[in-house]
Amino acid sequence: MSVEGDISSQSDIEVDGKVKGNLSGEAISILSSGSVDGSISGTSVNVDGNVSGKISVQDLAVNSTGKVSADVILSLIHISEPTR
Repeated sequence: MSVEGDISSQSDIEVDGKVKGNLSGEAISILSSGSVDGSISGTSVNVDGNVSGKISVQDLAVNSTGKVSADVILSLIHISEPTR
């Protein structure tokens, strides 16, 4: 599935496809099959997929399958090492 445009929510957002646009929500999860090309803002962002653009968040977690190519503004970051 592919979405082009901005998405804003007062609750959680889960991305399991391609989004070209801006995301704004509380807890945002980019699943391993998900990708975002745009700005992301929220309380927490969990990345298992791909993000390019800009991230502005209080708590960012980049998991072993996640890839971030973005300008990042944050308070706290967690980076997981790849599993072997």
